[in-house]
Amino acid sequence: MNLGLSLPALLLALVFEVASCRAEGLAPSWLHEGARTHVDGQSDDLVTGGLGAEAMLGSPPAYADPVHPTAAELRRAALFYKGSSGQGFGRLFGPNINAETGEVYSDGGKIAGAEILAFDDDGSGRQNVAMLLQIPVNLSVERRCLVAVPLAGSSGLFRDIVDFGFWGLRHRCAVVYTDKGHGNGFHLLEPDTVNLLDGRQVPASEAGKTAQFRADFDDAARRAFLAERPNRVAFKAAHSKQNPEKDWGEDVLHAIRFAFVELQGRDPAFTRENTIVIGTGSSNGGGAILYAAEKDTEHLIDGVVAREPQVQSRKDDRVVVARGSVERRGSGRTLLDYFSFGNLYQPCAVLAVRDIPLKERVPYAANRCQSLRDKALLTADTLEGQAKEALDRMHDYGWDPETDVGHAFGYFVAPDATATKYSNDHGRFDVRDRLCGYSYGAVDKDGRPIPVPEAQAAQNFAIAPGGAPAGAIDVINDDDPTGPRRSWLSMSRSTGRQDFNLDGAICIRDLVTGHSSSAQRVQAGIGEFLASGKLDGKPTIIVHGRNDDRVPVSFSSRPYVGLSSLMDGEKSQLSYIEVTNAEHFGTDLPGFDSRMVPLTLYHLRALDLMWAHLTNKSELPPSQVVRTTPRGGEPGKAPPLQMPNVPPISQHPSHSDVIKVERGRVAIPD
Repeated sequence: MNLGLSLPALLLALVFEVASCRAEGLAPSWLHEGARTHVDGQSDDLVTGGLGAEAMLGSPPAYADPVHPTAAELRRAALFYKGSSGQGFGRLFGPNINAETGEVYSDGGKIAGAEILAFDDDGSGRQNVAMLLQIPVNLSVERRCLVAVPLAGSSGLFRDIVDFGFWGLRHRCAVVYTDKGHGNGFHLLEPDTVNLLDGRQVPASEAGKTAQFRADFDDAARRAFLAERPNRVAFKAAHSKQNPEKDWGEDVLHAIRFAFVELQGRDPAFTRENTIVIGTGSSNGGGAILYAAEKDTEHLIDGVVAREPQVQSRKDDRVVVARGSVERRGSGRTLLDYFSFGNLYQPCAVLAVRDIPLKERVPYAANRCQSLRDKALLTADTLEGQAKEALDRMHDYGWDPETDVGHAFGYFVAPDATATKYSNDHGRFDVRDRLCGYSYGAVDKDGRPIPVPEAQAAQNFAIAPGGAPAGAIDVINDDDPTGPRRSWLSMSRSTGRQDFNLDGAICIRDLVTGHSSSAQRVQAGIGEFLASGKLDGKPTIIVHGRNDDRVPVSFSSRPYVGLSSLMDGEKSQLSYIEVTNAEHFGTDLPGFDSRMVPLTLYHLRALDLMWAHLTNKSELPPSQVVRTTPRGGEPGKAPPLQMPNVPPISQHPSHSDVIKVERGRVAIPD
């Protein structure tokens, strides 16, 4: 490519060059490409949609016509990622900050380049795993590089760009994303509309096989279901009937192959042999990148950075995690196991935690305690005793006391929605099955089902986190004796009180522990994707917050590190970094602002360390606890985070901070 071209001409040439791969027969049969665009880095860009990093401290962008947003407007809104200056976004880290010098880039975090959307599908239109490739205009040819990012949660393609995906673009790497078969695919059943790859909501008949997701039934069946349950919604992360977790690793590897098809079409010299490939992700994305590394028999990935990975490991009782005088044997718990257990006890347990932020957002906690006692799931007779017993049960099950701070917020973020989503997902249930009496739809202020508001239907691609709750759309308890109602507000039929639908929570728990046909389907689905821990010596850094209440370290990272040490032995190159005063969501709400630091900063630092290792052969840091200092101050008025609050990951940690890993045993210092 002629680097002497003007910027617009250079961008246009970039788009034409990446298209040439088709003529050369490089594209695999599963690859179905969509729109190709270029952005100038001013009016629009790859990271902020033309808004600039400072705009992320404000309100989301508006639409010219909220009911008829354009694909470009939906993309810009999906890119918006709410940052907090108090936590350091835009000051200490972010797309507008030079990590080496701390200086602010003059471009405001905007980066020019090309963007290609694509699907990974077998031709049926049922998989349609969404992918996005971003190629910066200054893509390096001196040190070729690619960063692969499986998305966090069940989020859409643009979710992680402002959070950490920009890191790759700043290093002049191409960055490829995959939604792992989840993503923002909604089928609004009443109007019979679906999302396209670019986010627009269109009639299902018009979308055909290009829909992000379409419920697996014909029109007559759809109408029959709605006659019984009006105003319901299906979404991909729950109702795809694909159990996509089993393919998360392959989805990442396919995304990397897609990127090389495009990059080689642009420049045949862009080969796997001369390109550094880093895989990185957060939460579900962190788990997915570990699964990909385990499946990487073709050595498509050079190094891995996983942040707070939601990784579920196969059973191995040789694994032991020791912290102080407490030892836990085994390779952790599956997500649905600990979510279904927490979904039972967490709302009662919040009453036993002093100074817990957002306790007021769990208004029926006392009712849940009493209902648990009535069903002999607790034994204490007083409310205080019931709350303490519930909290003790969570601790005994594996939650560390450091996670207590997040119990109210964690429950408010809707574990019932997460538990129902994954139950449907793992068991390959249909939206019509209404597993455990749950369904999904928009609700009014009293929690009663209503049509999805027109503006939300149009904007769902940018609003929704890949499922319910999203705007007016939430989980509905169809078994409420007063009629279908939002589960959060509903009454349990067996207790006659508002207790956050304890009946539904017990039913979901039985899917994990029981023997019914539905339980067998769910448990079989879980068995299809458990991690082996075998990284085959691939350089890997895992970063996790000790206060993580959503994906607790005791169920995920700690035992995975032990399992991996058994599988890889002396060739292991896995470094585990556990950060104090860091929780899963990075929220800056009152009570978290004064107590927590952002784990994102350590994710970016781990990427820098992996880059140095792969480019300069620098040593990876030893496994360690990084001890941070909270911002302090009054909740809601915490002073701004400063660098002394967040010390670096050390190449030479003190003896008291070293995490020792040997033959399946992981020793964590207090």
